Amino acid sequence: MKSRLRTRLFTTPLLLLAFSLLCACGPGNEIHLLAIEQPAVSVLPKPNAPSVTVVEFADKRTDTFAIGKRRDLSAFTTSESPTLWLSHALADAIAQHGLQVSYAKNFEQARKGNPDYIVTGKLQRLWLKETSATYLEATIEAQFTLANREKHLLRENNSAQQSRSWPASSSQAEIMVRDTLRDLIDPIADKFARTVWSKKK
Repeated sequence: MKSRLRTRLFTTPLLLLAFSLLCACGPGNEIHLLAIEQPAVSVLPKPNAPSVTVVEFADKRTDTFAIGKRRDLSAFTTSESPTLWLSHALADAIAQHGLQVSYAKNFEQARKGNPDYIVTGKLQRLWLKETSATYLEATIEAQFTLANREKHLLRENNSAQQSRSWPASSSQAEIMVRDTLRDLIDPIADKFARTVWSKKK
């Protein structure tokens, strides 16, 4: 009887400790928006490459405070600008196609630079959902527009989603959000660059 009691007294704190460690390992409420890693060797603009200016996207999210929800219903938040994060990532991705790319805070600033093309857009959704201690989902949706000096050439709505099952942590959540961003912008950057270069011929 004493042996059983000692076993219970010993195992109960261990179970509580394991549970508390699992909870503690979960992601914090503050999420850092990681930049997409660029290749070790940057792609320089090709000779006579067209110029493209990416304007900071408009924030059209229904909730501009939170970027997600934890399983305890508290909010995932970030102290950084999601629209700045998205716009710079897109500009960097387009630059990898050998174009002359710049960034503008607003449309008027972009027009003053008189680029050959202007990219604008709207961030419609950025959401991170923690459904359990080991499962996360990330979703990003945006509208992208490519225009030359005369008219709109392309308008694309794109979304990307990732879900992962793991003992979640803040760093892993941030990596998943970054990877979701890459899935969102890579096909758009490729399509816009191909369109610009096709007009050059």
